[in-house]
Amino acid sequence: MTPLTSVAGIFILLTVNSFALFAQSKSARDNSYQCTPCGYDCDKNNFSAPGECSDCHMPLVKKSTILFKTIAADDVCAYLQKHPTTILLDVRTKEEFEGKANPDFGSLRNAINIPVQSLPNQLNKLSAYKNREIIVYCSHSHRSPRASYILNQQGFTHVWNMAGGMSTIKEKSCVK
Repeated sequence: MTPLTSVAGIFILLTVNSFALFAQSKSARDNSYQCTPCGYDCDKNNFSAPGECSDCHMPLVKKSTILFKTIAADDVCAYLQKHPTTILLDVRTKEEFEGKANPDFGSLRNAINIPVQSLPNQLNKLSAYKNREIIVYCSHSHRSPRASYILNQQGFTHVWNMAGGMSTIKEKSCVK
């Protein structure tokens, strides 16, 4: 065997082993579970099988189905200035959205209000936005991750969850 053949053989072996490790890690990722996003720390826990989250009692879903991105509350106003056609979805109650709840955290200008509890039954109101960027928010980022997950599962392709919610937003130029 020549030195060149040895090097080529080692390269092929390394390539095959690297691919096997990649396939294994992808398979593990595809077969790991997390709780249905609820905005609590248990969202970060990984499980090896379906079931129920022991912390929040939400159903466990495949990690690979959680597709929404996250944007920090203090980055939202600057983001909206650069992306003015972004759809804003407030999933708080009507009272919270209208500023009638105590405390009043305000709401983002031009937001659509559909409370998370009624979102599955009111998706038709958002169907025109399936392929548009949507930022979903609530007051503390406990309802918006669940709403973001619901939108992803219904085919919405560019969903962002606002981390922290309206209670943490300091940059108020986009708040009404």
